[in-house]
Amino acid sequence: MYSIKRKEDYDKIKKYHRAKDMLNIQIYFPGLSPVDDLAIITDAEDYEKHKEELKELTHIRNGNPITEPCMESIPVKEENPNVLEVLEKIKDKNKNGVVILFDLNTVKTERYEREAGISVGVSLGNRILIDAVGKGFDGREVLKGISCHERYNIPWTDIRKITIDNFKNYRTYRISAKEYPASREERIEYLKSCGLEEETIQEFIPKNYQDIPDFIWLSIIKNIIKVLEKEEDLLRSAGFYEFNLSGHTEGKYFAPWQMVDDKRM
Repeated sequence: MYSIKRKEDYDKIKKYHRAKDMLNIQIYFPGLSPVDDLAIITDAEDYEKHKEELKELTHIRNGNPITEPCMESIPVKEENPNVLEVLEKIKDKNKNGVVILFDLNTVKTERYEREAGISVGVSLGNRILIDAVGKGFDGREVLKGISCHERYNIPWTDIRKITIDNFKNYRTYRISAKEYPASREERIEYLKSCGLEEETIQEFIPKNYQDIPDFIWLSIIKNIIKVLEKEEDLLRSAGFYEFNLSGHTEGKYFAPWQMVDDKRM
C-alpha cells in the first residue's frame, strides 16, 4: 500500500496514472482538490493486509503504471463499492492495474446532482481553454472528449482582466437544442451502467440544456485563473507547460480532483 500520508510514498504514487494526477493538484493547487486522503492497493493480498486502515476511504478509481497508456475507467458505484470485485475487474483488463482508494472532504452528492463537469486546459503563457458540461454531468465527459456543452477560449494576455462580468465574452461554443438530447442520453446510459436508477437520473438531468451558473464560473476565476497568474513561474519551473484541471462541481464551487499533464494528454 502507498499512502499520501507518507511523503516517502509520493514518488511511488506518481508512478500510476490518475493517482499521480490527484497528487499533483494537491501539491500545486493546495486546498482546491476535495480529496482528503488517498491510498494505492496493488492486489487482493495488499488490500486484505491493510483493510482496517482503509475503511474510511470510501471512493475508488482504477490506475496503472505511467509507463503504459492510461487504462480505461472501470464503471463502478461511486461510493462504498466492493473493493475486491473492482480489483478483479481491473486485473482482468490489466495485470498491472491497481485500485486507488480515497476520501472526500465534501458533503456526499450523487453523480447526477452536480451543476457541471469542467476541464480547464492550460497552455502556460498562451491560453486557457475550458470545456464544460452542464447539470447532471461530471468531468468524465469533457476529459474523454465524449461531450462538450460550453467552451471558452481565454488568451493568456487577458487573464489579468477576467471578471464575472466579461467572462461570457470568451465563450466560443454552446451546445444546440438539436445536439443536446444525444449527449443527455449517453450520460443516462453511463450512469445506469454504474448501478444508478434510471427514474432518478431522468428527473435530475434537464431535458433542455441550461447554462452553467455564474457562481461556478466565479469560483474558477478566483481559484484557478487568478492563481495561474500568480504561480506561472512556479509551474514553469516544475515543467508544467501543458496541463488541465478536471473534475466536477461541489455545491457552488468547482472542485477538480486531478491535474493531468501533457504526458497523459
